[in-house]
Amino acid sequence: MTILLLLVIFGALAAVLLDGDWRTGLMVTLLIGFVQDPLRKITEGQPGYMVGLVLIGFALCGFVLLERAGRFNLRAMFWTVPQFDGWVTIYFTLIALQSLNSFARFSDIRLTAIGAAFYLAPAFGLWVGFQVGCNLPLLKRLLTLYLIGSAVMGLTVFLSFQGVDHPTLKEVGEGLLITFRYGFSSKGASGFWRTSEIASWQLSAAACIAASMALASQKPTNQIGLLLMAVSFAFLTLLTGRRKAQVLIMAFVAIYLLLFSRRASPASKERVISSVLGVAGIAYPLYAFILSESLGENFGEYTNRSLTIQQDLVERVDSQGIGATLRAIQVSDGIGMGVGAGASTGGLIQNAARNAIQSVGYVSEGGGGRLILELGVPGMVILGVIMVLLALVLLRNFRLLKQLPQSTSALLMGLMSFALANVPAFFSAAQLYGDPFVLILMSLSLGSFLAIPTLVSQRQEQWAQWQQQQLQRQLLMEQSSQPLA
Repeated sequence: MTILLLLVIFGALAAVLLDGDWRTGLMVTLLIGFVQDPLRKITEGQPGYMVGLVLIGFALCGFVLLERAGRFNLRAMFWTVPQFDGWVTIYFTLIALQSLNSFARFSDIRLTAIGAAFYLAPAFGLWVGFQVGCNLPLLKRLLTLYLIGSAVMGLTVFLSFQGVDHPTLKEVGEGLLITFRYGFSSKGASGFWRTSEIASWQLSAAACIAASMALASQKPTNQIGLLLMAVSFAFLTLLTGRRKAQVLIMAFVAIYLLLFSRRASPASKERVISSVLGVAGIAYPLYAFILSESLGENFGEYTNRSLTIQQDLVERVDSQGIGATLRAIQVSDGIGMGVGAGASTGGLIQNAARNAIQSVGYVSEGGGGRLILELGVPGMVILGVIMVLLALVLLRNFRLLKQLPQSTSALLMGLMSFALANVPAFFSAAQLYGDPFVLILMSLSLGSFLAIPTLVSQRQEQWAQWQQQQLQRQLLMEQSSQPLA
C-alpha cells in the first residue's frame, strides 16, 4: 500500500517536472512533506529514510529550475552586498574540506553525505526560495497550501490528544515520555507527524505564516479568519507538550511587531489592531466556555508546563548553548571533526569512531556546539563573517521595503521574522533543524526576503512601461485632435 502511494505521488511529481513545471512540482513536494510521516508510521519497520522523501522532491524541483534559469545568479540574490559572492565560494570550499576530513576520520560515505547535506541543502534552498520570492503569486499559493496541509495535520494532533487509538496518531518507535512534574508524565500529542517535537515546530511555523498572511491581507474578513487560524495553531502547540513552540511564536511576534511598527502606515496599524481585538473577542470565549471543558482533566498539566518557559529557556541557553559550545571547542581540538560528526541519523548509521567521541550527543544538541564540533574554530570564523554579511543584506533589503506595496512588505517581513525567530531555537536544539522539511520551509522563508531588490526592479520596470504607454496614448490623442490640412 505504501509503495503504491509513493509511486502515485512521485509519478505525479515526475509528470509535472518532465513538462518543466517546477512551480507545480514545489506544490507536490509540499504534499510529500505532509504525507511522508503518516506513510512511515504504517510501513513495516517505520524506515527512517522516509524522512528524506521531501528532500528528494525538492532537489528535483531545484534542478529543473536551475536548468530553466541557466545559472544561479548570486549577484541578484545578494544585490545589496556584492561582497557576498566571494564568501559563498569560501563557504563551499570549507564544506568540501570538512567533508574530506569526515570521510578520512569515519570512513563512512553515508555519514559524510548526511553531514554535507546539512550545510548544502539550506544554501540550495535559499536560492530556490529567492526564485519563489520573485514570483509573489507562486509564493502565496505555496503558503496557502502549507496552511491547508497544516490544518489537516493539526486536527490529527487534537485527535491524538483526545486519545484516539490509531497507528498513524502515535509517535514513531516508542515515543518520548515527557515529565511534566514529579508524579505526572505523559507523551505529547503528535498526530500524523512522526514526533511531538516535529508537530510542535510545524504548528508554530503554521501559526507564524498564518499571522503573516493575515497582516498582509487588505480585507478585514480575511485578516480575522487567518488570525483565528494562527491562534488555533498556537493553541495546538500546547497539546504537544513542547515548550519550544511557544518560545518560537513569542520571538516571532516580538520581531514582527518591531519591524511592522517601523514600516506600516497608520491606516494599516489601525486595521491590524481592530482585527487582533476582534480575534481576541472570538477566541477567548471559545476557549473559556467550550475547549477548556472538553479537553479533559490533564489539560491543566499541559498549560502549567507552558508557564515554565522562562526557567527552561535560561537552563537551555546555559547548558545546551554556552556549555555545549565550550565543550565542543575542547572535543574538536579547534580544527573540527568533519561534517556529520554531530548529525542525528535516527539510528540508520552506527559508526564506532563517531560513537567514541566524548560528549558528542551533548555537544551536538545545541547549534553552536554542533557547528564547532564539525567545522572547528576556523569554520566558525568563516560562518561568522557570512552571518554578518547576511545581516547586512537583510537590513538593506528591509530599507527597500518602502518601495513595495504594503501587503507585499507585510508578508515578506513576516517570513523574515519567522526565519529570525528560529535562530535562538537552533542554538538550543539543533537536532530539529536536521529535518529536511524544516530546512525547506526555513529556506523558502528567508530566501523570499532576498528577492526584494528584484521585486523593486520589477515594479520600477512596470512603472516605466506604464508611463511609456501613457505617453504614447497622449501623443495619439494629440495627433487625432489636430485638424486635417
